Amino acid sequence: MRRLYYPVQTHKSWLSQMEHSKYLNEDRDMYSQGVLVQLLEQRVAKLLGKEQALFFHKGITAQLVALKVASINNKCNNVILHPNSHIVANEQDAYQALMGMRGIQLGELSEPFNAKDVSAVTEEASVLTVELPLRNAGFKLTSWSELVKMKQWAKQDNVHYHMDGARLWESSHFYQKPLAEIADQFDSVYVSFYKGLGGIGGAVLAGDADFIEKCKVWRSRMGGDLYTAFPQLITALNGLDTQLDKIHLWVERAQEIASELSKINKITVEIPQTNGFLVYVQGELDKLNARIKPLNEKFDMSLLYQFKPTECSHIQKVEMQVGPASDEISTQEIVDYFKLLVSK
Repeated sequence: MRRLYYPVQTHKSWLSQMEHSKYLNEDRDMYSQGVLVQLLEQRVAKLLGKEQALFFHKGITAQLVALKVASINNKCNNVILHPNSHIVANEQDAYQALMGMRGIQLGELSEPFNAKDVSAVTEEASVLTVELPLRNAGFKLTSWSELVKMKQWAKQDNVHYHMDGARLWESSHFYQKPLAEIADQFDSVYVSFYKGLGGIGGAVLAGDADFIEKCKVWRSRMGGDLYTAFPQLITALNGLDTQLDKIHLWVERAQEIASELSKINKITVEIPQTNGFLVYVQGELDKLNARIKPLNEKFDMSLLYQFKPTECSHIQKVEMQVGPASDEISTQEIVDYFKLLVSK
């Protein structure tokens, strides 16, 4: 079945990708050491304009370590974050339960917070975190001017400024700035390899040398020194080679699709800032979700997962993401799919 984002990967397809990779014959890694680890860390550090980078098997672990080290450096356990951020909404309160930190939550669920919100904080804080984009709010990005203002606030108050850049690769098109210039606003940056780059998994945390050195012991304490991580390393490097320069095309395609869908009665679409966006459809939740499987079979394509409710009972929302597999699906097919979805 054709898919709008990435095709479904099987064991065989992963093995085939690695078998044909130019990195296959490099010496294997062991416990976070090795040629591929160094190559990936150095490459990402250069892309982001940071002194040093550190490989992690999991993004959650990378961010927990970043928050912990920043809190130790600043002798404070309070961290400023968005209530709809991945750290708060999708990680089972790990930053509090495991790291003993306390969240100062800012902003409305549907919008990123801004410098005015941050400057209103009266409590002492060790870290200010910004997720680019705020996925749970519909892949929304903080404006450049607000990022700069928040950097100035953090510097003035000696607060560590951290970016959850799980989808940073997909965000640079919006800012029309190099990755390094975006990352320069922040003291530390986490990036992922299994989303836009299509890797099996893995992440990197980048920052100045002193900060990253302090993170190494915490990576070990969090079980991050895997015996070997070669599938993640090879597919991450492959993704940087083959996908990174194409992501801006997916953003432009997302904008094209959104523009056409917005012309359909009963449908409202937010203008995409990345390759992901939300579609709002008038209808009953259960009935809309029941139509997805038959439409997928009719068109032999998968565009979305499940509709979720909004505050308005007669309007439901669904997330769409555009990726490399989207070349096999025409915009007209997507329009026809949604017209049938809302026609009954």
